[in-house]
This record gives sequence, C-alpha cells and structure tokens, in this order.
Amino acid sequence: MRDIIKLGAFLLVISGVAGLGVGYVFSLTNPLIEKQILQNKINSFKEVYPQADKVENETASYLRESHDPAVKEVNIAYRDGSPVGVIYAVETKGYSGPISILAGFDIAAAKITAIKVLNQSETPGLGAKAKDKFFQDRYRDKNAAAPLEVTKTAPVKEIQIQAITASTITSRAVTKGVNAAREHFAANFARSK
Repeated sequence: MRDIIKLGAFLLVISGVAGLGVGYVFSLTNPLIEKQILQNKINSFKEVYPQADKVENETASYLRESHDPAVKEVNIAYRDGSPVGVIYAVETKGYSGPISILAGFDIAAAKITAIKVLNQSETPGLGAKAKDKFFQDRYRDKNAAAPLEVTKTAPVKEIQIQAITASTITSRAVTKGVNAAREHFAANFARSK
C-alpha cells in the first residue's frame, strides 16, 4: 500500500512539473503564433484585394441581421480612407470536410477580384486542387450581380465556373461559399447603375 502511495505522489509531482513546463512554453510561444496567424491573414487579404491600403474587420456592423451562416467575416478594404472593396471569409462543407475561403469584391465594379481557398481537407489530387491557382482564377472578374453556377464542361455563360475534373462536390462547395459572399455583397454594397 505504501508503494502505491509513493508511486502516486511521484507521478503527481512529475505531472505537475510537466504541466507547468507546457504552460510556460505556451505563454512564450502563443504571442508569436498569434502574430504569425495575423500576418498570414493580412497576406491573404492582399491576395484577394491587392489595391487596399488597409483592411478593417467590420463583421459586427454587417452581420447583425439574419445572413447565410456560411459567411463568417466581413472585412472592408480601404484606399485613401474610402471603402473600395469587401473581403469575405466564408466556410462551406466540401466532400471531406469544411472548406474555408476568402472572396474579394470590388465595390465600384461590382465584380469578384479573386478568391483564395485557405483550408480544406479534400481528396489529394482531386478536390484538393481547389487550392490551385488555375481553379481559383476561374472566379476572377466574375460579375457579382448573378449567382455563379458550376458546369462540368467549358463555360458558355459568364456566370459559369468549370468544375475540377472528378471533383464536382468540391467545386460546388467553393461556388456555394462564393455565392453566399456574393449575395451579402449584392444586398449591402452593390451600387445601382
């Protein structure tokens, strides 16, 4: 019985020391990790709306009423102090799991500037190609007035996006996310012409 108590006390001390060590390392590295995450986010914003001087998160102002739950964040891009673009963070369900996307829109032109797939867990060699430039470029300069649709063949209409071969579910998921952002953009930022 005495051996069990000694062993228990020894394990308690070792776990306490290990816990304190992990906590100390976390307190040292967490600010660096948070800084890196913020820098990656800023770099991604520059990829989808490069003309901005600064980008402000204004989610609280723009997602107050009911909205598509795929829209997670609304960021306004400014140039010379005036709003010129909107960058949305959206998340939809793909074939293998959630797909996180940034979608940029130009306010004056009412067009998609670019999209960037941030995270995905799609099938390697198939749906994972959603992160490739060739697929993301298919959304560039699309008009924000009408919903985009996925086609398996070469697009014949301006609103069509050609699916990744053998990855229609992933292509539809990305397009669904971009359409959720597009709908919010059309309701809140598109100017009547």
